[in-house]
Amino acid sequence: MADHRSGPSAFTIASILGLGRTEPRSTISIPYRPWTDVPITQNCHAVTADGSLDVMVEEENSPITTPVENCRRSLNWYIGRRPRTAFSSLQIEILESVFQVNSYPGIDLREELAEKLNLDEDRIQIWFQNRRAKLKRSHRESQFLMVKKVITGLQSRDQQ
Repeated sequence: MADHRSGPSAFTIASILGLGRTEPRSTISIPYRPWTDVPITQNCHAVTADGSLDVMVEEENSPITTPVENCRRSLNWYIGRRPRTAFSSLQIEILESVFQVNSYPGIDLREELAEKLNLDEDRIQIWFQNRRAKLKRSHRESQFLMVKKVITGLQSRDQQ
């Protein structure tokens, strides 16, 4: 038999959401964004009716807002983006040669590559994921072209 205890539960929707609290709620702190180099002193976020994010950025010397591009650049943290890593041709050449031997390198090999190529290990991991996806996509496209060629050949033979 199930044990049903009577009385109010300590885990109600109101208690989880903090609706019954009398103390003030904590404020949201500004997240750490090392990849943005635009200094922001104060920003006001508002969600518009269509669901997009409207942001006004106020800096010390600007009258009201900065240009839209600066706003977008400072909002990269909000979108979850980081700056794109630009690989040099030498780095790509080395990564491609390793990929030919092993398309699933372990953590030890990735860390060694990161040290020698002066990259972060997670960037190398993402590079290999993207490279495997590219290989899979090209394989799928070549199969499609092969099937298309066979079908075209059958159709032209039937028309003769």
